[in-house]
Amino acid sequence: MSKFKPFREFGSPLVGLNPEAFLDYINKEISDGHLCKLVKEIVFLLDTEAIELKYSLSGQNSYHPKLLLSILFYGYATGVRSSRKLAEKCEKDFHFIYLMQCYTPDFRTISDFRKDNISEIKRYFVEILRIFDKLGYVEVGKIYVDGTKVRANASTKRTKTGLQLDNWVSLLEGEIEKILQEAENIDAREDESCRRSDDDDQLKRKLLRDENLKEKIEEAKKKLKEEDKKKINVSDVNANHMKCGGSKDIHPSYNCQAAVTEDGVITASEAVTEPNDQNQLQPMIEQTESNTGRKVDEATADAGYGNYENYEYLEEKEIDGYVPDLNFQKYKSGKYEKEENRYHYSNFKYDAETDRYICPEGEVLKYWKTRKNKTRYRQWNHKVYKGTACESCSKRSLCTKSKVRELLIDIREPLLQVMRERLTSDKGKEKYFMRQYIIEPIFGHFKHNLGYRNFLLRGLEKINGELKLMCIGWNLKKMLKLGYTPKMIRNL
Repeated sequence: MSKFKPFREFGSPLVGLNPEAFLDYINKEISDGHLCKLVKEIVFLLDTEAIELKYSLSGQNSYHPKLLLSILFYGYATGVRSSRKLAEKCEKDFHFIYLMQCYTPDFRTISDFRKDNISEIKRYFVEILRIFDKLGYVEVGKIYVDGTKVRANASTKRTKTGLQLDNWVSLLEGEIEKILQEAENIDAREDESCRRSDDDDQLKRKLLRDENLKEKIEEAKKKLKEEDKKKINVSDVNANHMKCGGSKDIHPSYNCQAAVTEDGVITASEAVTEPNDQNQLQPMIEQTESNTGRKVDEATADAGYGNYENYEYLEEKEIDGYVPDLNFQKYKSGKYEKEENRYHYSNFKYDAETDRYICPEGEVLKYWKTRKNKTRYRQWNHKVYKGTACESCSKRSLCTKSKVRELLIDIREPLLQVMRERLTSDKGKEKYFMRQYIIEPIFGHFKHNLGYRNFLLRGLEKINGELKLMCIGWNLKKMLKLGYTPKMIRNL
């Protein structure tokens, strides 16, 4: 008896080998619980009529949108997103061959399909989320919000100020003028010799390249003026300059936000151009409620989201928040209770009956006035309290450099104190501790496991579409991990 399986003869005829027979063979080889089979079932549940209507009845038959969506979803779930690599996989990888049904699309076809159907891809993110809901696995009551920086598909060298853009345009205009002059000389030589020169084609290509670049620079100059920016990137005018990937270097990047349920399902995502997270908590909560049709009862986020505006919003929406402020760690560690911080404002005791503060030396600070001011970036809404016995106090030099000590207390200060007390409770500590195990691994998976450290597309709208593809890939893998099989999806 032989110990090994017999060698197969490559020269022997394969009877009945056609695409249908080959797909039948692949279908048997791929296990029923494989991700690619789940992707196929999910995609065939989606309504692709909006994409189908974009195609014309004239010309060659096109690949069905469901096939192209399948390889995009599966590719982004497994770390393959380059259109060239996707096209190559459709020729060599059984899973992609199965999804594409033995068709081999050109990389341009895949790339154009992705770029031309960004709005539909965003909608499919919500549709897949609703499928989770049908399966009974979207507990939206509690969400975790976080963000990460992802580099744009743009070189840092192409980030310019307005003056640098003007100088660049002047150089290009000089180059274009030289090319036109050289073209005239070539035309004159060709007229004399009656022979066409290859130099003419090269000049035309160079002229077209320079004119396109000049057009991009003019567009960048216009946007720079409209948005009152100091610098702008010519390759991707929407990208902003941020520190990303733990590096001190600044690159054109996007701030990618996500909201996740306790089960690890992404319910909302958005790429923004603001480098910090201060204004992103509210949009993530509202997008989650819009996508799922359910109310958020509890939200947890890191200190980057901690500010009075967010605390006020959480109270108005009756949402239990677990969002520390930037100084929470100092408060938690007891740093303000140390002797060197004796005169920190947190050590002044408030008397609600008389609306005044008592300083560490026992002296009174009375209410003086309320200051209100709002700018493009910040809002002030403070009550000002002034000391009454500071001039005769022996500790004045340790407390203030002014004649009297002033306390500027935001009228929403009680919200901050409530949040700190909630976070320092046993329940709050446990909830905030779980945040790092629920949402941060998602960004780690994107960047470390899949290599999504930069975007492939350009422009805020397309970037958001690509981010949605990443999140769709994560949610599909999560669906499989939660135990939902292709057969269960088929029976929905």
